[in-house]
Amino acid sequence: MKKNVLALLLALAMTASLAGCGLAATKTPAGSAGSTSGNTPASGDSTEVGPYGSSAETQGKTNPIVVKVSNGAGETSPGVKAQLSVFAPMVENNSKGNIGVEVYSGAQLGDDTTATEMVVAGQLEINNTSTAPLVGYVPELGIFDIPFLFNDESEADAILASVVGDFLNAKLADKGIINLAWNENGFRELTNSKHPVTSVADVAGLKIRTMENKFHQELWNSLGAAATPMSSSELYTALEQGTVDGEENPIPNFYSYQFQEVQKYITMSNHIYSPFLFDMSKKIWDTYDADTQAILSEAAKAFGEEEKSINRQAAADNLQSCIDDYGIEVTYLTDEAKAEFVAKTAHIRDMVAKDTGSEIMDLLNPAQG
Repeated sequence: MKKNVLALLLALAMTASLAGCGLAATKTPAGSAGSTSGNTPASGDSTEVGPYGSSAETQGKTNPIVVKVSNGAGETSPGVKAQLSVFAPMVENNSKGNIGVEVYSGAQLGDDTTATEMVVAGQLEINNTSTAPLVGYVPELGIFDIPFLFNDESEADAILASVVGDFLNAKLADKGIINLAWNENGFRELTNSKHPVTSVADVAGLKIRTMENKFHQELWNSLGAAATPMSSSELYTALEQGTVDGEENPIPNFYSYQFQEVQKYITMSNHIYSPFLFDMSKKIWDTYDADTQAILSEAAKAFGEEEKSINRQAAADNLQSCIDDYGIEVTYLTDEAKAEFVAKTAHIRDMVAKDTGSEIMDLLNPAQG
């Protein structure tokens, strides 16, 4: 009996010692072969980290290098999902546990503006953000406020992988920001509660909520709507009460905010494409050796592709749910109607160019053919 008790005490002491050494930084996928308590066994074991179920599982790491990733979006957003399923495990596996990744969702580390400032100052490793807080650093990112800039996702991907993307990345690096990968919020679509929008004439008189963005407001005013800037936190109630008739968002955002409950019509207008950037602090990046940089770069590119795949599938699935489960009427613009929308808003390209400068426009024009 005494021997059994002594053995149990020794086993508990060893477990505590291993946990204190940080060997719990990686884990085996639930239910996988060889999985026991979920902690990585002794050094040299080949067990790999599997996809994480939540951002909480990635936090509190004790790896020699820990990379924190901030997200303004929530736990179920495509960005956070891809960071948990691809970026974090890929970094930890390829570095053999030398680099740990902590994912923070829901603006736990601050909103996108605050997190961007922390990245530039070298106080935070990575922020996954839209272009909005970055335009102040790199005005050329304002090109994404040009209406109907891209026809589809393939064109957006191609141009961001071209000299246009290279130019923007170089400008960001000059400001202390390394863009490890492009990902996306996606195409913004028009929704409303009044009637189907099949032409510019149908937009006239609609009160459309927009972001606090002068170019977005100009877009809807040019089409005959009444652009109404408003916080996203106020929008559901405003739509429900009829303070505004409609809004414009990528379909996954529209669905996650549950606007399908208070809107009747969706027009697949694809009027603005909103990219995201996976931004790393250059001050921190420059402290890493070449192997660490290569591991982060490779994992970031895989993350970017996975995030776009998740986002695009969510857009398709959510749209189908809007039709099947909520009876929303979806309109696809004809080529003639699309041309009319483009013509009515073409002047905004010149307005944007005044802020971005001619250099990026000179690259963008031939890239678009």
